[in-house]
Amino acid sequence: MIERGIDRGWMPVDAVVVDGRPGLLWMQMADVSFTEPFFQQTVDRVRAEHPERVERFTEFDALLQIDKALRRVEPAGFIFHSSRCGSTLLANACRALDDSIVLSEPSAVDKLVARFITDADDPVKETLYSVLLRAVVNALAQHEGQRRLFIKFACCSVSQLERIRRIWPRVPWVFLYRDPVETIVSNVSNPPAWLLDEDHRILAHITGTSPAQVAEMQLEERCARSIGSFFATAHSLANATGLLLNYNQLSLPVISSVLNFFNVRPSPEELERIASGSRIYAKEVSGTRGFVPDTDTKQKLATDYVREVAERWAKQPYELLELTKS
Repeated sequence: MIERGIDRGWMPVDAVVVDGRPGLLWMQMADVSFTEPFFQQTVDRVRAEHPERVERFTEFDALLQIDKALRRVEPAGFIFHSSRCGSTLLANACRALDDSIVLSEPSAVDKLVARFITDADDPVKETLYSVLLRAVVNALAQHEGQRRLFIKFACCSVSQLERIRRIWPRVPWVFLYRDPVETIVSNVSNPPAWLLDEDHRILAHITGTSPAQVAEMQLEERCARSIGSFFATAHSLANATGLLLNYNQLSLPVISSVLNFFNVRPSPEELERIASGSRIYAKEVSGTRGFVPDTDTKQKLATDYVREVAERWAKQPYELLELTKS
């Protein structure tokens, strides 16, 4: 036993506050396969299938004690994205590799990254959250039977790409993005939680505005300003460890080249699994819904206002990405 009932196979599934004490919620995941497109979907399945499993809370100081006893795992690759641009497809391709585990937007990671925005207003706090984030990722990487760990971050984490790179300077990363008009149409037609978040501090930081200004923005403007910021950040930080990838480039050969960039040489059997998975809608848990190209549909659905805000807030950084990519 490592610390306070947290033994081998336990993973931090969320960052929470209990009785005013910030910390982590842990769940026994030793026998769990991470087959769902998102980490939270796997956690929800385990809770539904095993309601008898006890979940444990520890404060963050316990995490640091636990981390001392764990083997150190260096992630094989990071996936960043600007939202609704094919990142789940790439994550699923990584998941199709033998002996790999993909943690797609795990809550504990996302919430700690968000603390850089909301709380890390001095070097001491930034250092603390960096240590905690590294320890959380290392705890998540302890799943038995895996040789490679890939993490797909939530889109808002792009704003903290520089800090994340400082924590893991040698880990290769890819940034996926898409035509801003299509991205805005997708997010407005089915708004994600990050765009609707009532705590406007994160979007205010990303868009360079105030929480009050974010509250007054229409969703189209919120989205356009945010993805424009994501584009600009990725462009400014692009280097030899980073790969810029447009949604319109995605194909089996390109996905294979991304895996090579992650220092993986997929076998013919793995490539066949990746090809089979690419024919399924990437976010479909059941695997029964086929993929249907939607570029033309999204362009046709774009209103004049969508095109206006895309032009104003996202077009220039998008074009800079395209120039850098080529």
